[in-house]
Amino acid sequence: MLLLAIVDDDPNDSAALSALVAEYFRQKEKSYMFRVFNAPLDFIRSTENFDIVFMDIRMDKLDGLEVARIMRKINTNSVLIFVTHMAQLAIKGYEVDALDFIVKPADQFSINYVLDKAITRLENTSSTMFALKTADGIVSLSSNNIMYVEVFDHNLVYHTTKGVYDVRGRLSDVIKKLDPKQFIMCNRSFVVNLRYVSSASSEYLTIDGTKISVSKSHRKEIMQHFSNFLGENL
Repeated sequence: MLLLAIVDDDPNDSAALSALVAEYFRQKEKSYMFRVFNAPLDFIRSTENFDIVFMDIRMDKLDGLEVARIMRKINTNSVLIFVTHMAQLAIKGYEVDALDFIVKPADQFSINYVLDKAITRLENTSSTMFALKTADGIVSLSSNNIMYVEVFDHNLVYHTTKGVYDVRGRLSDVIKKLDPKQFIMCNRSFVVNLRYVSSASSEYLTIDGTKISVSKSHRKEIMQHFSNFLGENL
């Protein structure tokens, strides 16, 4: 599940952008969460680990470039998209590794375009490649496309954004290849990608409509791990 932020001191502009972002994810049928910050200092003080940040460049008390510089000191991985009335200011985005910019007022086409780019960048970074030997041949797969892996009938079943693959293997070997910040073993038969968790409780995690039970002996640890992944206290 992606976590997004919208930082804009104009409530009307942030509301309009929020609606366009919501429509994008509705069309894509993807899970997401987002926070709106009308005060840039609130964004700076937040503890969330955002995947994508929409940042207004011109704000009264603190301009977006300065906010982005502060953000980059503690978070180098967020995909940054500037939003501005003045396109000439966006050229400074290279200083803070901005992916792109949108000129206000934003429209659905522009939002769809930059979010497609942002998600592609996220999928191509911090990933491990897997070569799965299936009955139909070898499938090349990025760890970012894995929603969860389960043990079933002595085989491994990879549930991914590209399909479901049944292969031979051991879950312990899979875990060694995965980023421990992003993946967690919620019981002895399931490893889940926290990015795709749409809801969580002390009893189960929900991914793509499937409820996966949480080990009773590790519930507190698992919930804390999920909380840390989101960058907030649940």
